[in-house]
Amino acid sequence: MASSSRHHLVGAFFMGEKTGLSSRWSAFNNCTHPLTEKVSGGRIFGLMQERFPNLIIGGAPKCGTSSLYFWLSAHPEVFGSPKKETFFFADKVNRFNATANVHEHELDTYLQFFKDAGDAKIRFEATAHYLYEEQALKAFSQAENPPKMIFLFREPSKQMYSHYKMEKYRTKRVDMPLSEYIKLPKIEMYVDYASYVKKWVDAMPEGHVRIWSFEDFMSRKVEVMQEIADYLGVDPSFYTNFDFEHRNESVAIRSGVLHQLGLRLQPLIPHFIQKMLLPVYMKLNSGGRAPDDENDAAVIAEFKANHAQVGEDLKALFPDIHIEKWR
Repeated sequence: MASSSRHHLVGAFFMGEKTGLSSRWSAFNNCTHPLTEKVSGGRIFGLMQERFPNLIIGGAPKCGTSSLYFWLSAHPEVFGSPKKETFFFADKVNRFNATANVHEHELDTYLQFFKDAGDAKIRFEATAHYLYEEQALKAFSQAENPPKMIFLFREPSKQMYSHYKMEKYRTKRVDMPLSEYIKLPKIEMYVDYASYVKKWVDAMPEGHVRIWSFEDFMSRKVEVMQEIADYLGVDPSFYTNFDFEHRNESVAIRSGVLHQLGLRLQPLIPHFIQKMLLPVYMKLNSGGRAPDDENDAAVIAEFKANHAQVGEDLKALFPDIHIEKWR
């Protein structure tokens, strides 16, 4: 059987034939997981497993997953998917995964994101929203060799306000005062950290889920990246003299059309070229750091007070998380 045929067969076995999502997941649940199925003497299993990611990064929006993605991808023993967030296992088809998603495509479509990983010890992607996605939870927890998971979290009021500024000034998806924005259902979902990460803790093998706080991550970059490297089994000394660069600051974008074009082109551009082009792009299409509105201070303070328990709930699950700066 040709290699491409093997890939198609395992992909079809994983997703089911295109007769509806429920039938795909029925096949998924009622038989051995596709990555464990020994077809043609186990050769398909080997091909699939070698290319399936062994690390997934997730978390709430604006919690540092972009920085972690770039810094981890720089490690010589690590391969990051060319597209930071594949959204392949998202619960719904959306504008981020229209050309590659679990609902309409075979497993091999997903594995194409990792086809150039070579002999990298770690293969990963960083779809932050997987934290909240049931399809992702099912797919990764039921893999023959489940990937390790890293989730990043941030003090809730700072996470909320950073996301608000991104949506108002950068992506221009909202045009409303903060007092109205916090009433959107997604805002409470995003900061319900413990409820969502506990699902992953319960579903994944012991030791496969680790979390860090954004504040700890950014204040101790070298130490935290070395901790992560240790967790992944790659050389932590790489980060001793690493040139860290924060890549995801909320800025005010002048042209939303140009920005959306840039987002569409990003997966097609190699990382080293992105790094060279980013300062030029930001100079051309950025109006500088997104401003803080002094009228928002009271809303932020109230939001923080109302979500003080969020950190304590996380600490109950992960006693070692550093949330001192959340208080």
